[in-house]
Amino acid sequence: MATAKNKSKRLARNFHRTFIPEKQYLGALLKYAADNGVYDMQAIADATGIPTGASSGKALPTADYCTAMHLVKVEDSKLVLTPFGRTVLLEDKFFRESLTQWIAHLFLCNKEDGAEAWYQIFWNGKDILGDRFTQDNLEKWICPIIGASDAKALSPTFRMYSDENSFQKCGAIKEFSGEWEREKAPIDSSFAIGYAAWLTEAIERNNRSGNQVTVDELETFCGFRSITGWTLGDSQQVLTMIEQKGVFSVDRHMRPWIVCNKSTSESLWKRLYEDFI
Repeated sequence: MATAKNKSKRLARNFHRTFIPEKQYLGALLKYAADNGVYDMQAIADATGIPTGASSGKALPTADYCTAMHLVKVEDSKLVLTPFGRTVLLEDKFFRESLTQWIAHLFLCNKEDGAEAWYQIFWNGKDILGDRFTQDNLEKWICPIIGASDAKALSPTFRMYSDENSFQKCGAIKEFSGEWEREKAPIDSSFAIGYAAWLTEAIERNNRSGNQVTVDELETFCGFRSITGWTLGDSQQVLTMIEQKGVFSVDRHMRPWIVCNKSTSESLWKRLYEDFI
């Protein structure tokens, strides 16, 4: 599952076998994980109906997408729902909500255990590529990094955000006049709990739960501004929205701002869709 090129747990550049994540199959995989199904291609295919062939297919790529999106994890060769995955299964298992797609996207780009191409393009390459770039510039920069002769392996990274069966509603990157342009994560109060859960989970992973964390540390922990595309002002607006939910306290007297999370990520995931009721 993980790439051998780095010490992280990021998925290798070709884990998807050219398949994009499809909403209906992600939902089926979550249901399978709810029953603690084994991480096995044929077992997944038989139980979910996700297509597979003699030696490949969409079953394992779908499972791997779900792990990188922090929807499931693998324990003792079995798939287990995460708190995020359980809430999605109960509330939005067909991934219809933009919120669901955006949070899954943020995890997919994670430095520690996301997917290699997504991390490079949306986090590591943010300052290098900018918010708008050509395919040629992308290939010249990323191919030596991921060990590829061309950018064919990147196809699903872009196609999924324009396909209505995938993450079109998120639309994290779009093509305009032959160039790729990033889209900012929505600055919307209905997303505040989701962002808070994402940030709190990152804080917990770094053993800083309940402690003061600077905005710059949040960037280090989870790409707070890089992946989302937010400016400093945007990120401050989002923190204010989260604070208004009673989830974070924010010290604005310091530069950079200091935040302290007041809830566990598990409790926040249960509230993910509370503003959609």
